[in-house]
Amino acid sequence: MTYFTIGDFILIIPMALAGALFLGAIPCATHFKNNVLRVFGALLGVLAAFLLVEGLPALI
Repeated sequence: MTYFTIGDFILIIPMALAGALFLGAIPCATHFKNNVLRVFGALLGVLAAFLLVEGLPALI
């Protein structure tokens, strides 16, 4: 079992930002829906980065 290092956060933080920007760009009628999409996008970005960080060593 591996633990997160500071190097892993170099990938996780930009992926969260990219997910927030990607889903936050969807036009919405209210600011609340826009903020919910941004949070959901950030969570999806972190999940994708987590799968990438944990999955790549298993493939090698």
